[in-house]
Amino acid sequence: MRTLTLLGLAISLIPGMLTTGAAAEEKEKPRIEVVFCLDTTGSMSGLIDSAKQKIWSIVNEIARAEPSPELSVGLVPYRDRGDSYVTKVFHLTNDLDKVYGDLSTFAADGGGDGPEHVNKALQDAVHEIRWSKSGGKSPVLQIVFLVGDCPPHMDYNDGLDYRKIAPEAIARGIMINTIRCGSDAQTETHWREIAKLSDGAYTSIAQSGGTVAIATPVDGKLAELSKKINETYVPYGERGRAGEAAQFSADSKAKEAAPAAAAERALAKSGAMYKNDSWDLVDALVENRRKIEELKPEELPAEMQKMTPEERVAHIEKKRKEREEIQKEIAELSKQRDEHVKAEMKKLSLGGEKSFDEEVRKTIREQAEKKGYSFK
Repeated sequence: MRTLTLLGLAISLIPGMLTTGAAAEEKEKPRIEVVFCLDTTGSMSGLIDSAKQKIWSIVNEIARAEPSPELSVGLVPYRDRGDSYVTKVFHLTNDLDKVYGDLSTFAADGGGDGPEHVNKALQDAVHEIRWSKSGGKSPVLQIVFLVGDCPPHMDYNDGLDYRKIAPEAIARGIMINTIRCGSDAQTETHWREIAKLSDGAYTSIAQSGGTVAIATPVDGKLAELSKKINETYVPYGERGRAGEAAQFSADSKAKEAAPAAAAERALAKSGAMYKNDSWDLVDALVENRRKIEELKPEELPAEMQKMTPEERVAHIEKKRKEREEIQKEIAELSKQRDEHVKAEMKKLSLGGEKSFDEEVRKTIREQAEKKGYSFK
């Protein structure tokens, strides 16, 4: 590992990472961008709970990809005319705590009258979400998951039609995958057609989402390490306190959801996908987002304000090393956890039932491999 001076250069904190702004700009990072269009009407409560529990499991699957990608996630919850909203748009972000926080606000309500405004949801996912520009040498995967249990309204005559939106998605390099919840035949017909027209995949899962949460002997220790790793973050600037609060909130919500969810979150926090460079000074320097010498004293935490520049560098480096050691411990425990989960899954008789997270992970793997990614 190299440690660079403060004058004009960011500090190199992690082996193999870029150390200067010029170098960072020259190499385009591979990207995976995923948008979930989720039906949030009353019948979808089970699936929404599954998504809240398993989002970290999905993140960890993507983290296995090589080359290691930049992950961004967006959300488009949808209902129908006459409900409290038709759609909402949560733009793509690599702030996974924000994604989890937004997802945690979703509640099943409304509906009850059959078809939903699926076309509006797809329109927003393709045209309102701020997708990055595709192209370049690095692999880029941009996909939508449409998840719901009711067919689209095709009688609104508002100019929105998935048969028009699907080819527009393909033209922009976006694939649309469909996951039908439940057993509605009309939904299956439309979902299959949407996937076919969008170069995507179709699958069907139980109405509840089919999620299975398995507790393991190491979940408690992983939760402890997740809490411990928070002590290595150094909040800075206007977003410092808010980012730190969002992290604690996400920890708490994952713990409330299930021990397995908290364990999966701990693993996510130990990986390259979990970046907080907008509010954590350690990540900000790694990503060359900020330089210590450019920060005003009031932008730093109180304990750093009276430090000399050299002491600040040493403080950040100490935090980085502490985090790295905790991440290694989490990685080792996660291997034990994976072995335990696999053994327990073999004992369960699930009758071949598919689950939300399993199908999302499988689809992402298959489509990412076609883009040149491989998985550990």
